[in-house]
Amino acid sequence: MIKKILTAAFIIIAGQAAKAETIEDGYVGCLTGSALDEFVGAAANNDRRQMEALLGVVCVPIGGYEFSVVDRGLLRSQIRVYVGSDSIVLWTVTEAIR
Repeated sequence: MIKKILTAAFIIIAGQAAKAETIEDGYVGCLTGSALDEFVGAAANNDRRQMEALLGVVCVPIGGYEFSVVDRGLLRSQIRVYVGSDSIVLWTVTEAIR
C-alpha cells in the first residue's frame, strides 16, 4: 500500500517538475549581458529607436516561450529559451522569470 502511495506521489511530482514555464509577454532576451543593459537603458530613457535597433540583431522578444534558468542573478539572469527542438542561452531581466 505504501509503495503504491509513493509511486503515485512520485508520478505527480515528476509531472510537475516536467511542466515547462513560459515567459510573459513584454520581455526581451539578449545575446550578451551588455546588450541587455543597453536595451534596458534605452527603455528607461524611452529611446524607441535604440530599442528597435537592438531588436532582431542582439535582442529578441521572448514572451510566450518556454525556458529554463541557467544562472539567476539579482537584476539579470541567463536563461535557456526553447523554440521547437532548438534552444539558445540569452540574458534577460530577472523579473521576467519570477
